[in-house]
Amino acid sequence: MKNLNTNIVLVVSIVLGIGLFVGLVYFIKSNKTEEVVELPIVLEEFSDFQCPACKAYFEVVETVRSEFSEEELDFQYKHLPLTSIHEYAYSSAIASEAAREQGKFIEYYRILFENQENLTEEDLLKYAQDLELDIDKFKSDLENPDVIARVDNDAKEAEDRGYDSTPTFVLNGKRLTMSTNPEEQLRNAIQEKIDLAKSQTQTTE
Repeated sequence: MKNLNTNIVLVVSIVLGIGLFVGLVYFIKSNKTEEVVELPIVLEEFSDFQCPACKAYFEVVETVRSEFSEEELDFQYKHLPLTSIHEYAYSSAIASEAAREQGKFIEYYRILFENQENLTEEDLLKYAQDLELDIDKFKSDLENPDVIARVDNDAKEAEDRGYDSTPTFVLNGKRLTMSTNPEEQLRNAIQEKIDLAKSQTQTTE
């Protein structure tokens, strides 16, 4: 009789334990705050113009970016020149920001990756001429403290956020670990955020 009572107590304890566990899981799920996403989705790339891996990802980023509108995706290229191993990375980054002063950052950024083996001072000036930039202003901006600060601030931001390798991709504040199929991964990750943002907008209307 004693053993029977013990078994009953054990069974009841197990049932109660399972019930509490299920209840806890339900409580956590029902109280979990859904991520709030707004358009445009922000894709940050911390990159280095002389980095071979960054060049390899350049075409991937260009392809994926072209598939989304500016209203859907805000691409932010941020500088992380690895100066200890890339002699021309820092000067190239500053040159791209000097081109930004004349509204030609993206065009210049593309030229730098397409000509990664040629990033000397003479090359950088030639690319500015090819884009028909005001060369005197371009040269002046290469020494402009505000222009240089943009590069330094990006690098400091990367350090503060714990990023020390290139390229580093961050989608809406969350770092992405790239797979063996980065184009598909990047496209799907962006589309998922866009779909979520649109569904949340429809819900609130």
